[in-house]
Amino acid sequence: MTGLAGVGFAKYAMIVAMLGLVGRAKRDQVSFSLQTPNDTFIWVYLLWIIYTTGEYFDTFKEVLPFAFFYFLTALILDQPRKLSGFLSCWVFGLIVVVVFALSTHYGFEFAEGSTDLTNLFDGRLALNTWIFNNPNSLGHGVVALIPIAYVWLWWKRGLLSRLLALLVIAASGFCVYLTQSKGAYLCGFAAFGIVFLFRKRLVIQSLVVVLALTAGVAAIKLLPRMSTLSSQEDGIAGRLAIWRIAHSTMENTFVGEGWKKFEAWVSIPQMGSIRKATHGSYVNVGADLGYPGLFLFLAILYVNGRVVYFARPPLEDIETQRNQRALLSLFCSYASSAWMIDRAYHTDFFFIAGAIAAFQRQMLKTDYRSSNAEHEGNNSHFSLVPQPQGQYRLAYSKVVPNDHMDNNQHDRSSSLSKTLEVDGSSSKIAINAQEAWLRWRKIGWLDLLLILGLFEAVLYVWAEIMKNFISF
Repeated sequence: MTGLAGVGFAKYAMIVAMLGLVGRAKRDQVSFSLQTPNDTFIWVYLLWIIYTTGEYFDTFKEVLPFAFFYFLTALILDQPRKLSGFLSCWVFGLIVVVVFALSTHYGFEFAEGSTDLTNLFDGRLALNTWIFNNPNSLGHGVVALIPIAYVWLWWKRGLLSRLLALLVIAASGFCVYLTQSKGAYLCGFAAFGIVFLFRKRLVIQSLVVVLALTAGVAAIKLLPRMSTLSSQEDGIAGRLAIWRIAHSTMENTFVGEGWKKFEAWVSIPQMGSIRKATHGSYVNVGADLGYPGLFLFLAILYVNGRVVYFARPPLEDIETQRNQRALLSLFCSYASSAWMIDRAYHTDFFFIAGAIAAFQRQMLKTDYRSSNAEHEGNNSHFSLVPQPQGQYRLAYSKVVPNDHMDNNQHDRSSSLSKTLEVDGSSSKIAINAQEAWLRWRKIGWLDLLLILGLFEAVLYVWAEIMKNFISF
């Protein structure tokens, strides 16, 4: 924004985070080792960017902040309440974007120059900031607020919070409507559907999918500019031409042209030859970093999806369940929008991956602090106690003073068959470990096959869209 350009808020925040993390590393026994598959893939991905781009030192300086943002996020968010605070800031930030954007529509500008920018795009709403300076970027950014607002403000919340959720969803939906972004409509529809159906019964999921593919598609066609969703439309035709150029580049070079080095030029009557964006993160990565780079990019997305979808926090821990669903919403919004806009090198990719890695670290802990236990005092916790035949016991306990504990409770071997006293009563829940936690730490052969399958699926969809664009 005018007057704030060049201040570098993110860099200063990163420095403060680094100092804070180092300051408490010994006290809290922070481990800097690679603990999750995301950690490994992020390192390999960044190293591949440096290798394939050349100009090693300059490229290293450019990608180093990405590594910092990822690992600081993964290491600092070591408790559910910290992750909740992080996600609350994310939701608040998106709400601010909506307020700023709608201020332009209603005649006063929080971001100066937004009205002129909107007029430049024939009335399609845009925001005069670095990220949201065109209707498509604004639409894809704001549409992510709809599924996460449903999770954060509606799901298992009280009446006042749900009223706020309706207001936020309506405002963000109207903002997306004003951008007239076709891709944002489709991506928001897909992301919200996945988040809404998460953990629902199969009957409900099937019914909603049928309704979405019938009435939902019919409703989308009524939105602005959706009637021209065809390969003959100028904007889509231009994108398809760029996708063909990018595909040829990837095939001819195999390793790509280098990070941010791919350029697509198209000829437009009365304007001559101009450079155009690739309009797709997968396409962008493929052209820049080649087949190996695209594979690594998809591997990170695969790990993110597996963690947030298959983790099983305790049912009693609503806070962690909400964190999981919020991360799922951000992941789905990003992965779907990646087909439409260039976001591969935006910081949010590394923030989301870092937050999911932090969530996985929490799930890998054997002594899990629950927000539900906060009212019982700092000594209350859930603990996963191993049992014979691969079974585990989830024990909710409040540690009592030493003079009230029998000696056997100090013996770890005997604790397998005991539960600590909770106000004089015993509480045990028998569960399977795989249902309560995410015990997945390493990439296996099956994971590699699934990543390869995802890689082939993306290449197939990319090729099919170029040949047979789906028209309404």
